[in-house]
Amino acid sequence: MSVVESEQSNNNVALYPVHHGVGPQFPAGGMSLEFVLDFVRRRFWLILFSVLFMCGLGATYFLAVPAPYTAVATLSIDTRKFQLFQQSPSLGDQSVDSAAQVESQLEVLQSEKIALKVINELHLADDPEFGYAAAIPIVSKLVERRRLDSENWRTRNALRIFDKRFTVKRRGMAYVIDINFESLNPDRAAQIANAIAHAYITDQFDAKYEITREGSKWLEGRIRDLRDQVSAAEKAVNDYKAKNNIVEAGKGRLITEQQLSDLNTQLSIARAKTTEMRARFDRMNAMLNDPNDATVINATISDGNNQLITKLRTQYLELAARETEWSEKYGRNHLAAANARNTMRGIRTSILAELQRLREAYKNEYAIANEAQDFIDKQLQQTISQSQTSNEAQVILRDLETSAQTYRILYDNFVKRYSEAVEQQSFPYTEARLITTATPPIRRTYRKSLLIVAMTPFMGLVLGFGLGALRDFLDRGFRTSRQVESLLELPCIALIPFQKRPRNIRALSIPSPSARPEPAEAGIASSVIEQPFSRFAEAIRTVKLAADLNGAAATTRVVGLTSAMPNEGKSTIAAALAQSIAQVGARVILVDCDLRNPTLSRAMAPKASSGIMEVISGRVSLDDALCKGPLPNMAFLPAPSRMRVAHSSENLASGNMKKLFEKLRYTYDYVIVDLPPLAPLVDVRATTHLVDSYILVVEWGRTYTTIVQHALSRAPHVYDKTVGAVLNKVNMKALSLYDGTRARYYNNKAYGRYGYTE
Repeated sequence: MSVVESEQSNNNVALYPVHHGVGPQFPAGGMSLEFVLDFVRRRFWLILFSVLFMCGLGATYFLAVPAPYTAVATLSIDTRKFQLFQQSPSLGDQSVDSAAQVESQLEVLQSEKIALKVINELHLADDPEFGYAAAIPIVSKLVERRRLDSENWRTRNALRIFDKRFTVKRRGMAYVIDINFESLNPDRAAQIANAIAHAYITDQFDAKYEITREGSKWLEGRIRDLRDQVSAAEKAVNDYKAKNNIVEAGKGRLITEQQLSDLNTQLSIARAKTTEMRARFDRMNAMLNDPNDATVINATISDGNNQLITKLRTQYLELAARETEWSEKYGRNHLAAANARNTMRGIRTSILAELQRLREAYKNEYAIANEAQDFIDKQLQQTISQSQTSNEAQVILRDLETSAQTYRILYDNFVKRYSEAVEQQSFPYTEARLITTATPPIRRTYRKSLLIVAMTPFMGLVLGFGLGALRDFLDRGFRTSRQVESLLELPCIALIPFQKRPRNIRALSIPSPSARPEPAEAGIASSVIEQPFSRFAEAIRTVKLAADLNGAAATTRVVGLTSAMPNEGKSTIAAALAQSIAQVGARVILVDCDLRNPTLSRAMAPKASSGIMEVISGRVSLDDALCKGPLPNMAFLPAPSRMRVAHSSENLASGNMKKLFEKLRYTYDYVIVDLPPLAPLVDVRATTHLVDSYILVVEWGRTYTTIVQHALSRAPHVYDKTVGAVLNKVNMKALSLYDGTRARYYNNKAYGRYGYTE
């Protein structure tokens, strides 16, 4: 891991708290441009191979499949109507005068009827190009041969191949249609294209002739029926007039109709006059029912034609003005003002008397108008009663005349259309004509082949992206620190590179107090001491710093290293972390608590006869069980086992184990605990009262994300104390393919200025 990544990981530890809640939540990642670019770089060779493979298939197709010849015949659709005989459209004369109708003609050209005409006319069902040689692959040739004897099958098979090679296209918005046909034989292509055009024109002739012929037959029968109906309708009109003595008097109107019209006019005038008299009478009543001073003004305004009322109103208004002036000047009780008011009262009485007289006059006029209206209304009712019988007869007569006239018009129209149909039947025509005859083409058409070849690179890209996505989908392991932080909600403390067993490194022996074992190779863990400037050593120091920041308030830090699955390298990292701490002078003890599979004990103290189990049982003292390492301030408490411990979780959760760890806390600055994996055992869950913080080791690219998520969700208390996770055995070169934006963190030549080495 690079220095920059180490600094970033340290910041992550400060940003993420140790307590994460009841249990981990695992949000899903999103799609971004960076992800797409990383995907392309990661699967570049697979995508390139897919593109080249599809391009090879396209080139093979282009070379193996010969391009056909395309012959073109051109039809013109004349929208002008033919006017040799008829002046109006007749049966079968359906002129093509819109774009939609031209599109309909395109569908007719591509119909099965036209294709079958050409196939039968040119005997294409017997042509090898349209027969079994083109239709049946070699593999299925023997299976399908028994069907070749069927004429219907050969015709349908030829039709299927015919449709694939036959296309029609309209030229822009013009009434011109191109008929294209593809064939391996240029003469055959031209012959079939011309045959299609002639078959279409012939079909149009036949369709119009058939329509005209059938229409003529129908018109002939219909004319006979109409002739009989016209005769019957006209006879019924004459008989009805004679029976009811109906004589028309000018423009077909009866005398009673004229009387009714005149009386209706008089009645309308009488009703208008009655309404006017009633309105004047009601208005006068309203004024007299409220005899106040305003009545004087209203009366003169509404009856302005009455000179007496107008004169009295003028006098009244003049006296009112004088009375107001005198009252203001001399006082209201002055004799002149009082005389003016008395005179005004007299004038008001005179106006009211005149209004009452007018009311009586209006009342009489209203009564006379009402009587006149009633008289006219009675005359109208008598006239209506007298003319009812005549009107009923006239209605029936008009119905009979209308029916006879309608039959006569229909009869004349049908006779005219019949004449036109007979003329057109003897001279059929069509709007379509062949303006360009197809000729044998001299060059092959590579359009379809080139299109297929041009599409192969894009198909290769799609195939490559699909295969790459499938490989990424099947790759369920952790690949980047961002993925760890997103899926586990834990900071990624460090990326520990894949470390091979170093060469020319002295072996670190860890002697046993009971017997001197043979020196054992410390292996990868010794790289921390022998190669202090390596990427591996820098990553281990990052893990130590994360543990220090998490337990800054504690005197002794008990750090447990675990993983979700076995063989993820947790024991190696635990040994390397202990040696890195001891190298800086701190007192550290490495404890192997993987009681069922003490890999660390077999590697560092293979001949130890006593260990942690003997200490908590009281059979051996702690000092006798400890193994001293090459560094004076480092100790190792192994877990040698001659047989598997069934109840290992009970031993880890026991009170004696707690007392042992309390003693280790008092004696050492750091206690590094190698724990078993989370998924197969429950032992780690039993150590939450012993360990201050956990570090989760995840093997890069191999451990499934779902397994780690499930293991953490089943151990919420362990998850709460987890400082973070480390990605172990990372392929640093391949890492940039999964996290290209951070590639400069992992590989930078400038790091060499600080003594940084691989």
